[in-house]
Amino acid sequence: MSELDFRKQLLLNEFKTLSQGKKNEEIIPLLLAINDKAKKSGIVFTKEDCQLVINSLSSQLNEKELRLLPELLSLLNMN
Repeated sequence: MSELDFRKQLLLNEFKTLSQGKKNEEIIPLLLAINDKAKKSGIVFTKEDCQLVINSLSSQLNEKELRLLPELLSLLNMN
């Protein structure tokens, strides 16, 4: 599995910063906005990229957030 490229890392850092302190119901629209921004920039997150992100974040997430991850990923894959 390759490392995320710089532009993907910037988007993820932006999402992480903007989502701090937000409720779960506020995170979904934010995630969709970041996904739209990625698309407009020609950035595509592969399944491998998503798995890398999940693996790196899973130790930092609480149980409720871990349960929310599949739902968030399915929203992104709908596009």
